Amino acid sequence: KKAKKMEQSIDTFLSLDPSAYLRKFTTSNVRPDSRPLHTVRPTTVVPTILPRNTHGSSLIRIGNTQIISAITLTVGQPSPSLPSNGELDVSVNFSPICGKRYNIHGRISHNEEGSGSGRAVTSAAANASDPQVIESFVKRTVLGSGIVDLTDLCLEEGKSAWKLHISCVVVNHDGNVVDAVLLGCVAALQDLKLPATKFISSSDSQEDGRVQIILPESEETENCLGRRQLTLKMIPVPLTIGMFEGKLLVDPTMVEEAVCDGMITVVVDALTLGNDNGDNSNTAVLCVQKTGSGISVEKLALCVQLCFGRAEEMKQILSGHTPGSDSN
Repeated sequence: KKAKKMEQSIDTFLSLDPSAYLRKFTTSNVRPDSRPLHTVRPTTVVPTILPRNTHGSSLIRIGNTQIISAITLTVGQPSPSLPSNGELDVSVNFSPICGKRYNIHGRISHNEEGSGSGRAVTSAAANASDPQVIESFVKRTVLGSGIVDLTDLCLEEGKSAWKLHISCVVVNHDGNVVDAVLLGCVAALQDLKLPATKFISSSDSQEDGRVQIILPESEETENCLGRRQLTLKMIPVPLTIGMFEGKLLVDPTMVEEAVCDGMITVVVDALTLGNDNGDNSNTAVLCVQKTGSGISVEKLALCVQLCFGRAEEMKQILSGHTPGSDSN
């Protein structure tokens, strides 16, 4: 009974004043889940989570945050200005059951925008959980980084090319969704296998030039483009850090996000990481996004260095691509 009363008291404290609750921990340089300030939650990558109806998929778990990403393919005609390029698109959807703040359409309910104490959450916290903001950032990062050479998606110049659509679904939201979604896109692209295809030649003008997808179990190989895997030009690895009263909280949970003064997300290319001597001077920083309060140059440099360490961790997990791999 004493333990139950203690738990109820903690929950009441968190609901009434989440900032004071978090401050109780951060003054001792620790977090409510016992993590040090600069430590990421355990991360798991599970590839090929949906083998039957997608061409590439993954499940990403960062703590209790879970994202499923899946790639579907269609064949379309390239644009006249880029006759050798395919297309790549990304969408992010929040499941209604991913968190109590979201309605049946996966949008934030207006009556759930408070932090429990009747005060509105900070602008940084609102952006960290807003589906449209997250989708926009992930789409810009994936397309702008050039992770996929779009010419690799060409089937026949000027006539046909693959159109890839990466659909990410937030299954459970416990903070830092943006990192999990971006990692999910990378893992799904690594898992992607483009099916074998065959061009149809026919006297019928409507059928001539059409692309036929050859199923894996088919024995047809004549005049076919074989099944192949894409080579990724880079491996974007993000790290989101919350700023709370001058302290940096790496990989914030939902409770921490709700009271952070600002958020910063750094994305680096894990393929350009330095050697074992720790020289990361040539590592490509793909993107830096900040919302909320300002940040000093020294702390910004620290955020980038922390992202280098995160990229080294994730590079090993993603390159191994072993289900159940953890980063501690």
